Amino acid sequence: MKRISIVVLAAALPLLIAGCTPTASEEPSTADAAASTAPSPSGMDQMLPPTTVAPDDLEGTDVRVIRGTSLVLAVPEGSEAEWRGTTADVAVAEFSAGGPSEGAVFRPGFIVREVGSTAATVTGPDGATVSFTITVSEY
Repeated sequence: MKRISIVVLAAALPLLIAGCTPTASEEPSTADAAASTAPSPSGMDQMLPPTTVAPDDLEGTDVRVIRGTSLVLAVPEGSEAEWRGTTADVAVAEFSAGGPSEGAVFRPGFIVREVGSTAATVTGPDGATVSFTITVSEY
């Protein structure tokens, strides 16, 4: 009796396994088809990089920044927390202090909020203040 059971199991096992795996002639699942035909993200769907400028290059300029991004100050390493900034209209852009936070060091800069223009200043560790304008526009 044992011999017959082993023979039946040996014959049935490949059939059971074959039923669990797809064959080359089967249609792909609808999930696979949807994933392969999904459009790739357009430029509007992707995150845009920040505008990065050295403080020395800002004096008297009008820096154009796209809404939804930021203006980052390229300051010397180790001085990130020593920079201060202001804007005349925080609804358009607001200063964001730099320095260490949660194991990373962030550069100072400006978070842009809405379309418009505002006067801005940055003051470095040496006390020198640079004045400029931030103009925020749509993409």
